[in-house]
Amino acid sequence: MPQLRQILIFCVLFASSFLVVGCSRPTETARENRRLLDAILTAITMKNQKWLADDAEIAKTRHEARQLTDWEFEQLSRIIDKGSAGEWKAAEDLGYEFRKAHPFVKEGR
Repeated sequence: MPQLRQILIFCVLFASSFLVVGCSRPTETARENRRLLDAILTAITMKNQKWLADDAEIAKTRHEARQLTDWEFEQLSRIIDKGSAGEWKAAEDLGYEFRKAHPFVKEGR
């Protein structure tokens, strides 16, 4: 019986390790938010006001659906506002600073 208990404990620990690893992966919401940031940066890089306006609507919709926090929405809105005002370089800098400060996948994972 002691061997059976050791095997059971090993199996539980082994299965738990998969749960921990699985939980550290980005959620689908996080993936969509990163796609939105990338789309905003693309619109800014291409200096495309139409794409930027479309991305602003997506950000608003995601915020209203609580898929973006108030803080994230404010930060993305600052970036979008700079681009909308034609301040492309400033908008691009803000976008890359935001992305660097909030990496999609933490370093080492």
